Amino acid sequence: MFIQTRRRLACAVLVAAGCCVAAPVPATEVVKIVVPFAPGGPADQIARIVAPGLSQALGKSVIVENRGGAGGTVGAAYASKAPADGATLLLTTSSLVMSAGTTPRLPYDPRKDLEPVYLLGEVQTMLAVRPGLGVDTLKALTAKAARTKLNYGSTGVGSTMQIGAELYARAAKVPLVHIPYRGAAPALVDLMAGTIDLVNADVPVLKPYIQDGRLKGLVIFDTRRSPLLPDIPTAQEAGMPQLLMTNWYGVFVPAGVPAKTKQALADALARTVKQPAVAAKLADAGFSNPQDTAAFQKRLDADFARWVPWLKQAGIRTE
Repeated sequence: MFIQTRRRLACAVLVAAGCCVAAPVPATEVVKIVVPFAPGGPADQIARIVAPGLSQALGKSVIVENRGGAGGTVGAAYASKAPADGATLLLTTSSLVMSAGTTPRLPYDPRKDLEPVYLLGEVQTMLAVRPGLGVDTLKALTAKAARTKLNYGSTGVGSTMQIGAELYARAAKVPLVHIPYRGAAPALVDLMAGTIDLVNADVPVLKPYIQDGRLKGLVIFDTRRSPLLPDIPTAQEAGMPQLLMTNWYGVFVPAGVPAKTKQALADALARTVKQPAVAAKLADAGFSNPQDTAAFQKRLDADFARWVPWLKQAGIRTE
């Protein structure tokens, strides 16, 4: 009786502070965030920014577990098969959609085996080149690519880095040679060394290299300029408005999680991203436009409708 009374009092204090849900959701004491990429990458960094705030919002321990491999497929498959009790979350990126268009035999169905909970935010992507390439605008790059075979680096076949570069190549009608790497870091090292010519990557990833002059930013793949690099023109300003591609980071649960549990998780995540410390770190990482479950579902539907046919037509396959 004494223990129960203490628990009620503790929860009452937390609710009054605005950092606890009305009832324990999920029932387990530990919530796990599965990141389907290696430690240290952007998704892992975001998970570790969100985890402490989510722990406070839920009143539970929240841990991050990395299960990288196959461009996010291994971790997504693992999370999709977890018990549908809300204790296992998947924090992944737009790669979830891209995999549906590039991998013929996925070990899970991204539209049936996983359900969206909350979109933490999206990050703008951009095209950058090595300074030694001698181009300062997208128009100049296209002219050079038309007469000289250029190459680009990415984190592998079907990655958002590859798809962004191929989106440009097809829009500009120029041939580009794909050089896959095991991660963004080695690709950027080779770009700065002059081994490869260009990349498409998230703005926050490229920002420090552009600011210190080691890379040249040409275009933001969006309709609005980046607050992190406000001098770089948008796709429309650069004369190629079809270059639209942002990389989102969202949270999913296995299909079948009770609606009340999923809503409680969504509410907790919404409170988490509004916590001053978390909001500041996400803003520094270039995040914007968080969305609730319904809006996230609409975004997913639109992305599947756009990218899966495009990828199949482009012939980009992981196998």
